[in-house]
Amino acid sequence: MMSRVINTRYKVIINAIIFAALLFAGCGINYQFKKAEKLLQNGKFIEAIDKYQSIIDKYPENSRISEVMFIIGRIYQQNIENDKEAKVYYKRVMNSFPETEWAKDARKAWLEIVDYFPLTKKSEWIEVDSDTLGRYMLANNRIIAVKDSVYQIERTLYTKGRYVQGFTKYYKKTKDGVYETNSKGIIIANVFLFPLEINKEWTIGKIRYTVLSKKENVKVLAGEFNDCLKIKKQLIRSDSWSYEYYAPEIGKILTTQSSGFLEKRITELKKYDIPAENN
Repeated sequence: MMSRVINTRYKVIINAIIFAALLFAGCGINYQFKKAEKLLQNGKFIEAIDKYQSIIDKYPENSRISEVMFIIGRIYQQNIENDKEAKVYYKRVMNSFPETEWAKDARKAWLEIVDYFPLTKKSEWIEVDSDTLGRYMLANNRIIAVKDSVYQIERTLYTKGRYVQGFTKYYKKTKDGVYETNSKGIIIANVFLFPLEINKEWTIGKIRYTVLSKKENVKVLAGEFNDCLKIKKQLIRSDSWSYEYYAPEIGKILTTQSSGFLEKRITELKKYDIPAENN
């Protein structure tokens, strides 16, 4: 009888200890949250990020960690204007907590700043004609150098496996857009003009470009891609046009030709290697 009483007391004590520990842990993260929020409200953005990061480090299994990561991403995006770091945290939420509402919010935020024309040294990609899947035409592309924010792209064309020609193009990116330039960075033509909003238009020579969609799902040889950018490219007063599709953090993946409702595939992405810092 005495042993039963002792066991019961031990259980009560143990349960009390567990309850107190859980209560303390809950109060702990809430207290840290309030401190981080206060830093954010006072405009101390770096300190706020450090405090939120300390919450992640101290309470990695807490149910609010996805929220914390999202908040850090938002601070980088909206307050510090560092889209590169913002995308890192949004991707962490999307990959680690895919079923949460925070993951949905993170994807929406990620798409606000996603790069449809990534420029990073050592990027490589292969385009092929869609009819023969590369037996007739193949283009090797790689970024071989960058100087003063101007990226040098080497493009080599092959037909039926035989070398045709190689040439170099130069690009640079600013807060206003992506541009083709000469080797000295002098702008030759617009590639994109930011922000990339639906129905936005720009003209290069006699060719008009129009943003039609940012929600296209596209399948090509290189894989399946969601939330792709679709741009209409049309010679002014022409009865036909082409479409270009760009995948987030990958670049152009497909071109098609059209004169009505149907689209004929012309070229598509077969293979790519984009350094992880873009993703």
